[in-house]
Amino acid sequence: MLSMIKKWFWYNWVVFALRTIWLGIIVIADIMYPAMIAVPFGVIILIAFLVYAIPLIVQYRKENWYLAVEVVMTGFFYLYVAYVAPQLIWSFVLLVMIIGVASSRRTYMWTGISSGIIFPALNGLIANHPPYEFMFSCSFGFAMGMAFSILIESHKQARIIQEQKQLLEQHIKQIEELTLIEERNRLSHELHDTIGHSLTSLLVGVESLRSSVPDSQIERVDTLVSIAQGSLNDIRKHFNQLSDARLNKSLSEALLELTEEFMKSTGVTVNFRVIGSETLVMQKMSFCLHRCLQESLTNAVRHGQASVISVDLYFESQQLRLQIEDNGNGTESIQFGLGLKGIKERLEQHQGMLSVHSQPGQGTVVICNVPLQVEPGLGSIRLLIVDDQVMIADSLQQILSQQDNFIVVGTASDGQEALEQCERHQPDIVLMDVHMQGMNGLEAFLQMKQHWPNMKVVVMTTFEDSVQAATALEHGAEGYMLKSTRPKEMMEAMKLIYSGGTWLDQSIATRVFEEMKRQREQLEKYSPNDPYGLTKREREILQLLSDGLRYKSIATKLYLSEGTIRNYCSTLYSKLGVSNREEAIELARTESIL
Repeated sequence: MLSMIKKWFWYNWVVFALRTIWLGIIVIADIMYPAMIAVPFGVIILIAFLVYAIPLIVQYRKENWYLAVEVVMTGFFYLYVAYVAPQLIWSFVLLVMIIGVASSRRTYMWTGISSGIIFPALNGLIANHPPYEFMFSCSFGFAMGMAFSILIESHKQARIIQEQKQLLEQHIKQIEELTLIEERNRLSHELHDTIGHSLTSLLVGVESLRSSVPDSQIERVDTLVSIAQGSLNDIRKHFNQLSDARLNKSLSEALLELTEEFMKSTGVTVNFRVIGSETLVMQKMSFCLHRCLQESLTNAVRHGQASVISVDLYFESQQLRLQIEDNGNGTESIQFGLGLKGIKERLEQHQGMLSVHSQPGQGTVVICNVPLQVEPGLGSIRLLIVDDQVMIADSLQQILSQQDNFIVVGTASDGQEALEQCERHQPDIVLMDVHMQGMNGLEAFLQMKQHWPNMKVVVMTTFEDSVQAATALEHGAEGYMLKSTRPKEMMEAMKLIYSGGTWLDQSIATRVFEEMKRQREQLEKYSPNDPYGLTKREREILQLLSDGLRYKSIATKLYLSEGTIRNYCSTLYSKLGVSNREEAIELARTESIL
C-alpha cells in the first residue's frame, strides 16, 4: 500500500481528499446530530469506514475489481442510509464523483447508470422523497468526475510524452557521443596502421643500415632519423588529441556513468553493481556492452514502463556477463526489433550471445554473454619477434642478430603463429606488437603467460598508451616499448629484462604509474563477496531444486507460474555458468552456495 501511495500524483491526492472529506461528514453528523440517525452510535461510522477502506485495499490488491467493488459498496451503503438517516443521502454525490473519476470509456455506461440513476432513484423511494432531485445531482456529480478523469488522462498523456521525449533526447545524445568516440578511435587506428607504421618502418630500416653506411654519411643518417622521429612525435600528439578521456575508463566506470546519466534524465531508479574481480577489457568490447546497456535501458522504460532496473556486471573466469533486469510490464513473446537485433549482432561480432526472458507482469531480463578477452602488456638471449609488418620484423631481426649475446630464433606475423613459435623454440624474450591481424598481441600475451609463466614478454607498439601499458604490466609483462626506440636503448632494455628487471619507455612512465594506481583504486571498490550474485529468490529456487522438486512443484510452492520459474532457472543457470539443473545442484554443493 505504501509503495502505491509513493507513486501518487496531485490528482490521486485530490480524490483521496474528497473521499476523506466524505468520511469526515458522516463521522461529524453521527457525533453532532445523533437524533437524525436511527441506529446506535458508531454503527453507521463503522460501516462508513468499511466503505471508505475496502475499495482502497481492493484497488491496491486487485485493481481490475476496484470499480465494481466501489459501485456496489457505495450503492448498498446509501440504500441503508436512506433507511436509517435520510438527511445524509446528499453526501452520496461525493462518492459518485469519485466513481466518475475512476470510470473509463469501457465502463462509464454501467457505472453512470448505476450511480447516477438506479441507486439515486432507489434511495429516493426508500427515503420517501422524490428521486428526481437525487438523480439530477448524482448525474451532475458523475459528469464532473468524468470531466476530471479526462483532465487526468490529458495530464498523464502529457507526462508520458515528456518522459518519452527526455528518454529519446538522452538516447540520441549518447548515440552521438559514442559514435564520435568510435570515429575518433577509428581515426587513431588509421594513423597507427598507416602513417605510424610507415614512419616506424622507415626509422627501423634506416637504423638497420647504419652499420653498412660509411662514416662520412653517418651525419646524414642521423638527420634522416631525426626528421622521421620528429614526424612520428607529431603524429603521436594528434593521436593523443583524438583519444577521448572516456576511453581510459574501466568498463564498470563507463557503465556506471551511463546508468547515472540515465537516472538523471529519466528519473528511473537504476541499481548497478559489479560481481567478481574486475579486469579491464578491450575497447571494442567495452563499446559493445555500452551500446547493449544503453539499448536495454531505453527499451525497459520506453516499452516496459519500468520504474526500477537492476544492472549486474559479472566478471567470470572465461566470460563476461551483463544482466539487465527490470520490473516493467513484460511480454508473452519477445519481438526482436531493430534494437534487440542490433544488440545481438554486436555481441556476435565478439563471439557473444544474447538471451532475453520475459513474462507478462514479471518484467524482462536481458543477458549479454561474451568470452572474456583481456586488454593489456644472458649466454645468448634468445628472442622471438612478433609483428605483422614484415619490414619491421625483418629490420629488427637484422639489427638484433648483428649484436653479440642476441639470437633471433624466429619471427611471427600474428598471435597464433607466435604461440606456435613459442612451443617450438621456447625463447627467453618475446618482443611482440600489440595490433595485428588475427589474434592480436594482447590475447597472445595472456596465453603465453598462462602456458609459459617464466617466459618474458615485451609489449611493443607504435604509439604510447598509458591504459594499455598499465594493464600489460599488471598482467605480468616485463616491458612496454615503442617501436621507435633506438637500437642501443632497445638492446640495453633486453639485457635488463633478461636479468630480471622491468623496462618501461620513459616518455610514458609517469602516466603509467598514475594509471596503475587508478586501476587498483577502481578495482578495490568492488569486493567479490558474492561470486555469483544470486538473489534471495534464486537461492530459494536453487534450494528447492536441490531438494528434488520439479518446476511445476516449485511454482505451486512459491505461488508463481511455471513459466516464471523457468525464467528464474534460466537466469540462475546463466549466473552459475551451467546448462542444466543437475550441474547447478552439483556446483551448489561443491561451492557450498546453499
